[in-house]
Amino acid sequence: AGALLLAEGARVLAKAELCNLSAGSASLGLSMLPGVMMLDRMPHAGIVGIVASLHGFVLAPSKALDNAKAWPWPLVTAGICAYLVSTKQRS
Repeated sequence: AGALLLAEGARVLAKAELCNLSAGSASLGLSMLPGVMMLDRMPHAGIVGIVASLHGFVLAPSKALDNAKAWPWPLVTAGICAYLVSTKQRS
């Protein structure tokens, strides 16, 4: 999940216009954060990963569906993060 989130963050940095972001957008700096959180096993990283993966479906659903046909990894990442959240050991 961490690798997929990092790949998605790198894609956002490389092709910001595909994700409805301008080149100077403040959220570009945060695009790698969910992947780093997942790799560092930070608390609630799975929830942040789900939100980061699916935020396009909330903001622009029709464009996100078109993009998902060409690049389905956000849906895969969201599913993996959901699995990690649901199977997390509570201590």
